Amino acid sequence: MELKDICIYDHIKDYLDEISIVSYKKGQYITRSSENLEEIFFILDGKVKVECITKYGKSFLVDELSENEFVGKISYMHDQNLFCDIKATSNASLLKIDKNTFKKLQQSSDFMKIFLLKTSNRIYYMYKKLMMKDLFKFEELFAFHILKNSKNNIFKFKSMYSLCKVLSVSRKGLYNTINRFIKENCIRKDENSIVILDRQYLNKISTHVREFNETNGSDLKFDI
Repeated sequence: MELKDICIYDHIKDYLDEISIVSYKKGQYITRSSENLEEIFFILDGKVKVECITKYGKSFLVDELSENEFVGKISYMHDQNLFCDIKATSNASLLKIDKNTFKKLQQSSDFMKIFLLKTSNRIYYMYKKLMMKDLFKFEELFAFHILKNSKNNIFKFKSMYSLCKVLSVSRKGLYNTINRFIKENCIRKDENSIVILDRQYLNKISTHVREFNETNGSDLKFDI
């Protein structure tokens, strides 16, 4: 993405000599949970993930972000620390805005409107994910995920491990659900892909999850 095309360009153009463009390779950490990072990043290209990992190795995928989104230890602004790692999941380029420059940008109500809208949207998205996990059975969520992310009735995934992380489920729970669907003859599992054999069956199972994810089309929305 060209710098002039980003949604915050008009607000940062007077501070470009204070803002740097940094690049990360796929798999490289932008920051670790133990680091006291006070910069804010804005993604120009690529994808990153925000993940919390305990010292016992248990992990929780907090968020996945791509271009035109802010990322960093934004929890600091709310006097919190989520102890998250931020990692590039593809080659990525980001704007690096240090805290002093960000304080200057905060004086612009238009810039803060964009910043707060984007970050609050992510919070609502994360909160909704947590709600769904408590409200619905995993087989309902998995059926919805397959249907939503399939193309020509084929759902592709990187690995079972990555799928467990995305869905925040144990390997045992994932395998049990896949085997149950296979027995019902609604899917077939190939290597790193699932073939949908009976969409009607999966649609029926995921009905309530789909309804929960529908938007009301209201005009009462924030505009950037």
